[in-house]
Amino acid sequence: MAVLVTGIGFVGGYIVRDLVEAGEDVVLYGLFGGSPDGTGEYPDIDNARYIVGDGGWDRVTVVVGDIRDRALLSRTIETHGVSGIIHLASLVAAASELNIPRAIEVNVGGSVNVFEAALENRVERVVWASSINVYGSRSITTSGAIDDTSMLDPQSTYGSTKAFVEQIARRYHVNSGLSVVGLRLGKVYGFGEHVKTGRGGGNTWFVNLVENPARGIGPSVVPFGDRSLGFHYIEDVARSFLTALASRAGSGESFVTSGDYRPIREAFEFVRKVLPDADMELVDGGEAAGLKAGAETNWALRFDASKAREVLGVAPHFSMEDGLYRTISTYREYVGLPPVEIPEVTLRR
Repeated sequence: MAVLVTGIGFVGGYIVRDLVEAGEDVVLYGLFGGSPDGTGEYPDIDNARYIVGDGGWDRVTVVVGDIRDRALLSRTIETHGVSGIIHLASLVAAASELNIPRAIEVNVGGSVNVFEAALENRVERVVWASSINVYGSRSITTSGAIDDTSMLDPQSTYGSTKAFVEQIARRYHVNSGLSVVGLRLGKVYGFGEHVKTGRGGGNTWFVNLVENPARGIGPSVVPFGDRSLGFHYIEDVARSFLTALASRAGSGESFVTSGDYRPIREAFEFVRKVLPDADMELVDGGEAAGLKAGAETNWALRFDASKAREVLGVAPHFSMEDGLYRTISTYREYVGLPPVEIPEVTLRR
């Protein structure tokens, strides 16, 4: 038996690592930044191999295929005896906005293909990546936070496709009994985000907060010093997918996930403590990130992920400080820079 992971990118590499460490065989299915005929370079795969390590990569099978090809997807599931699916493949936000028809084909049609193939092959559980982009300013509750009772209010093509898939996933559970659950991901950070940024995804300003200082690159201007962020460390995110995959609770539903909600100014000050020689400056507002004054930043809203904890057992363990330190350390090791001393950090358990 095996677990199928569609797409790979930033989050997927850690999910594969954790699956392998748990003794699972993994089948990766996707285009991985290359071409459908299998030619070209695959930076997503290279990043995943680095994260997994050569010792575990022999448990990973790579199948180059389009998520829109339902027949190939179903054959892959059948051939490898797939019992669980973690569905990550999608067109990122910027690309979705530029090409709405393709976003619908990949994000909506691709997800439907996964659900159909899972039913055809009696897959036990499907966990898929939704997004906090299904929400907007009208989703904020009287408590000031967004939770799983909030109305959907997508403000982008990407968010709209994710909101639609959430509704369709519920119908697959109600109509056909498919055990499927969605995790609404927010701003995920950690080593490897450069792969996502290279595809036009992620918040490129975050590179100036962590990656560039860790690599010794400067000067870096860090915007949003007046905002806060749910710092959701990548290892916590990967763990949440494995936890949801092992559970049978919450089928047909999608759940808010979040990390350590803290002021970005505190993150900046911590990075400066770890890297006192870093050439970096903190400014308020988003103009330094190329955004218009007053532009909405969905990631800066506060999210209540208590339902995911109660129903699925999904909860973050890493504090903002611990996650930032681990990210800095891994980037420095990656580029051959000396390690930095760890300041006092708090590991949340």
